[in-house]
Amino acid sequence: MYERVENSQQQQAFESMWEHICKRNNWINDPYDPKGIRYNLLFPQDRRFPFFNKKKIIGTIEFLRYNPKSPYCTVEGQGRYCFSELKEIKQYTDRVWEIDKLCLSEKFQHKGYFTSFFHVFEDHIFNHRPKFYIGLMEKKFFQMMQMKFGFAIESKAEMKGPGTSLMAVVFDVEKLMNDIKKVETLKKLAKI
Repeated sequence: MYERVENSQQQQAFESMWEHICKRNNWINDPYDPKGIRYNLLFPQDRRFPFFNKKKIIGTIEFLRYNPKSPYCTVEGQGRYCFSELKEIKQYTDRVWEIDKLCLSEKFQHKGYFTSFFHVFEDHIFNHRPKFYIGLMEKKFFQMMQMKFGFAIESKAEMKGPGTSLMAVVFDVEKLMNDIKKVETLKKLAKI
């Protein structure tokens, strides 16, 4: 389950989760782009007694329209990768989105909840038709993503980040969505 962040209460919950993760991992908390599309990943509710359930946020993700000149761009600039020089990014600039502020609470890691992000990606893909997602990911996280998504996600470079190695990645959304077998497997994992 997830919710799109559309009001100040949801935004406050998003910020609380994300900033906790930043502090815990000693990450830099980039400013929030007013045009960013944010989602809160929610703990699945008990369907038998929904009125007893309090909404619990277990993760976050933000999508930003790629604009290397934007002050909110988190993937391009000094000390970062030059995605704007890639042929495929130049060709589809209007269909490239940055992935930022992606996290899953440490209490829910390694317990099968990460696949719930597939619902969020599916919603964003359906509504915005991206060709590529780009981002900077921790090396271990990239390796896990590559196991899930295969050749649709590709590393362009490895860089040193604050306390960790970061991978500059390009995620070919259309390549993944055209792999019917992979999509069906992901849907089963996410229990769609």
